[in-house]
Amino acid sequence: MPSLFAKECQKSLRLQKFEALIPRIPSNHPVLPEVMAEYKKWLAGYKGEKSLVFYLSMLPETKYTIFHDLRLKLGNYFFQIDYLILCSSFALVLEVKNRSGEYFFEKALNQTTITNNGTTERIKNPVTQARLQAAKLTRWLQEHYCAKLPIAFLFVNANDKATIKFAPGTEQLQRNMCNSECLLEKISQIQSQYKEDILDVKELKKIRRLLITSHTPHDPDLLKQFNLTENDLLPGVQCPVCEHLPMRYERGIWNCLNCKTTSKTAHVKTIHDHFLLIKPTITNGELRQWLCINSSRTANRIFHSMELAYSGTFKNRVYFYKNKTTAAKATVIFPHV
Repeated sequence: MPSLFAKECQKSLRLQKFEALIPRIPSNHPVLPEVMAEYKKWLAGYKGEKSLVFYLSMLPETKYTIFHDLRLKLGNYFFQIDYLILCSSFALVLEVKNRSGEYFFEKALNQTTITNNGTTERIKNPVTQARLQAAKLTRWLQEHYCAKLPIAFLFVNANDKATIKFAPGTEQLQRNMCNSECLLEKISQIQSQYKEDILDVKELKKIRRLLITSHTPHDPDLLKQFNLTENDLLPGVQCPVCEHLPMRYERGIWNCLNCKTTSKTAHVKTIHDHFLLIKPTITNGELRQWLCINSSRTANRIFHSMELAYSGTFKNRVYFYKNKTTAAKATVIFPHV
């Protein structure tokens, strides 16, 4: 039986890159505050989306299928959906926001502002955003010869410190928004509007498979975005406990000079960081420079232990990432006693 979450709530490639980048920017680098501010913005969005898992998990898996963070191509462009909930009678697009402050929906120009700590800024109307994503999904399904399915949409406020207010004449927007704690009730209301089954089991499986295979993760170049180069980054293996770098390599063991932690596999994440931030390939010489080691033989042993795919022979050999599970292996840590 398929699980409720066909695509689980996980950190995006962008967030993974931020978390690899930040420890490697020197603390006195002028770009660090900008990087941190951008990271916190994306992290808050992810936390808001993650908080909905508690509620969405209560939906019956025999009836619903949930996709988190779908990015699909439509024409020459991509569109992204925070959550898509699919069942036999309708689909539901969720646009999730996790910002504190006061939302104010105005009638003029369909404008939305948010005020926090005395500062007011105009933001994109999240209801309009959800409606637009639903319209794009409708067209995308049509272009992929899927059965015509009603697609509802909601703006979900995931921040319990946020309040929402409406100017006269905008009250109708309430039909397409809710706070996270009311999400299940809102889904139930939408379900009562769409009682007729449109998709059979075969068609549901087809759309589920199509959505998963068509998903294209966004792969931003953070170094380019913040005008950084590899030379701006601190090399070395990062301690898995105190995050100090570089660790020192001695006789097959990585030693942290700061907290005295030792590890046999701390290099795994560091090599993964290279693939995330620099490029998807690495040579023996590049590995030695990135890990701050001198021995070509040691570098070869590390490559062999990670079972990385490669091309070329001997000095011309280039290694590249074979799969995601390699870097996900647990780091073996030996706390200092």
